[in-house]
Amino acid sequence: ETARRLNSNIVVMVWEDKGYGLISWKQDNEYHRHTDLGFGNPNWLELASAFGWKGYLCNESKALKDTLEAAFTHEGPSLVVVPVDYRENALLTQRLGELNEGMA
Repeated sequence: ETARRLNSNIVVMVWEDKGYGLISWKQDNEYHRHTDLGFGNPNWLELASAFGWKGYLCNESKALKDTLEAAFTHEGPSLVVVPVDYRENALLTQRLGELNEGMA
């Protein structure tokens, strides 16, 4: 509310993974299981709008630069939501392990 009232040119980024995804990934990697670390998130764009902020959703890494430029040129507060999928970390870990085994 304060940022809107003062018309602050502020940009806030939310890395949304609907839980403690990085911790879950590390537990899976180390123990091959993880504790229940998932939870719900609010609809960030609706929340931003409710406070008079401009909301942006960036679903693709190739769009991040343009999304941030739009947010930084907007007059007033902006919220940028970036969904994160930690399954990509597991795929990378598996691939690096395969490469490491091939070098032995």
